[in-house]
Amino acid sequence: MTAFRLAAFELARFRTPLQRIALVFAVCVPLLYGALYLWSNWDPYNRLDSIPVAVVNADAPVVVEGRTVDAGGLFVDQLRADPIFDWRFVDAAEADRGVREGDYYFEIDVPEDFSADLASGASGTPRQASMSIVLNDANGYVVGKMAQTVQSELQNRIDAAAVAAYFESVFGNLDRLRAGITQAADGANALRDGAGQARDGASALADGLGSLQAGADRLATGAHQVADGDARIADAVVPLANRVADAIPDVATSAPDAANRAKDLATRAADAASTVAGGTDSVQASLTALAAADPGLADEPAFRAAQAAAGRAATATGDVATRAGQVRDVATTVANGAAALAADAPQLQARARQAAADVQALADGAAAVATGADQLRTGLTSAADGARTLAAGTDRLATGADQLATGLSSAIGELPVLSDDQKRRDASTLASPVAVTTTNLNPAVVYGRGIAPLFFAIAMWVFGIVAFLLLEPLSARARASALPTPVVALAGFLPPLAMALVAAALLYLVVDLGMGLDPAHLGGTLGLLALGTTTFIAVAHMLRVWLGGIASAVILVLLVLQLTTCGGIYPVETLPAPFRALHPVLPMSYLVDGLRVTLSGGSGAHLARDLLVLGGFLVVTLALTVLGTARRRRWSLPELKPELAL
Repeated sequence: MTAFRLAAFELARFRTPLQRIALVFAVCVPLLYGALYLWSNWDPYNRLDSIPVAVVNADAPVVVEGRTVDAGGLFVDQLRADPIFDWRFVDAAEADRGVREGDYYFEIDVPEDFSADLASGASGTPRQASMSIVLNDANGYVVGKMAQTVQSELQNRIDAAAVAAYFESVFGNLDRLRAGITQAADGANALRDGAGQARDGASALADGLGSLQAGADRLATGAHQVADGDARIADAVVPLANRVADAIPDVATSAPDAANRAKDLATRAADAASTVAGGTDSVQASLTALAAADPGLADEPAFRAAQAAAGRAATATGDVATRAGQVRDVATTVANGAAALAADAPQLQARARQAAADVQALADGAAAVATGADQLRTGLTSAADGARTLAAGTDRLATGADQLATGLSSAIGELPVLSDDQKRRDASTLASPVAVTTTNLNPAVVYGRGIAPLFFAIAMWVFGIVAFLLLEPLSARARASALPTPVVALAGFLPPLAMALVAAALLYLVVDLGMGLDPAHLGGTLGLLALGTTTFIAVAHMLRVWLGGIASAVILVLLVLQLTTCGGIYPVETLPAPFRALHPVLPMSYLVDGLRVTLSGGSGAHLARDLLVLGGFLVVTLALTVLGTARRRRWSLPELKPELAL
């Protein structure tokens, strides 16, 4: 007989439906462990948005350069835009209560000075803003690790809000800097235009002064003509005097009339010479007034030359006027002495001739002086216009220069002057504008302490399977005795309970002494572990009493279900919906939750609830065990010869 045939005979023993179901169940055990556990933990990070997290925004917006900087509000907007977790925007008191009592897994706090610190960069002395994350390992150790895993994403949200707030504050200064530079540019344009006008004015002044120089030259020529005329008069007087002397007898008779005419002519000549002299004096006075009005002209060589020429002209015309007066006096003397003409006819005739020649020369010189004076006036007018243009351009030049200086000073004033230490410190602050600090209300410190509640619960539940592989749930002798049913039930419950409590104590001692468990509440840990162990053994005992050998399979299935629903590793909110529904109705959930509090610290209200629920499971289970024991005290044929023995 081959091995394969013997194997077939072994499987053929399982003929009844219950036996065949047992085979199917054995085949499905790996599926229960593998598939269910993988299903519950397949992608918890995809359901982080179901984990409630408190966000406290205590930030007070600030106003910088007319701009409102609300960094806290920007951060909240960033969170709302991408719900990594189930953000709950609450006040500080509610967040503190919720984190301590487990309503929120952790808390993010935005302090009151968050915006003020970020906006400090606008003052040239930036401060690093702060933000804190408050964890509580009593709500689950792994959720803190999940928060750390996504902390980089949180940091991105924080930095995005921080950078937006920072540049909102700094852009105000950039606007001022731009305005200052714009003002400087406008001033530079005005300076350019003013300089151009100054150039044109200077050119006009140069032209005017050139004309003034030409007029002065002509005025000098006229003065020379006056001098030449005087010389010619002198040259003509001597020969004429000789001829007059020869004609004295003829002239003597007409001397009075000639003397009177000479007198009138001399008077007019003197008046004309005085007029010319007054004109040249007026010209020189105008030049002096122009120099007083614009001191800058006094330094111009051409202007000084014009003044000198005008002075010489005034001197010459003054001499002419003096000579004209002398001629007038002479003519008067001649007129007065007409009566004595007969006695002094030759001398009188000579003086008359000389007076006529002098008057003619004086007339010619005066005409030249008048022409030069007109040219001098025209040149001075052009010079005055050019000077006014130059003054206007210079004024605009000064205004533009002032605007340029003011704008550049304003722009420079907005640029901070930093020491090397400040540069290094501020560069570090701007590179990382927000410091995120993390605190933990009840830290588990190490991973082992964080997941110890789960493995303690698993260990004691598995013991319930192992214990009843060795022990009978109910003694056949006790069932057949006359003892009360509760006594019979208790007699079957106490042996596995005693072994379980010893096993739990041994487990605790090894983990505490060998690994450094160091619970936050030693008494609470031992008491809760004892209560949980008692409840688990009671559940296993009750199932064995009611279901017999099949109970081992049921206990195994419950183990797998509780592994996936108790939230021992990942938060319950990350589980698929069927597992979330089973979480509150299975006892391991409460033992795991309670041990987190006793090992790491946490809410006493949670611990009290867990104790009450586990106690309730224990009482109900013991009552069901008593009912099952009463049922098992009635013997039946299937019980005497069971289809499936486990």
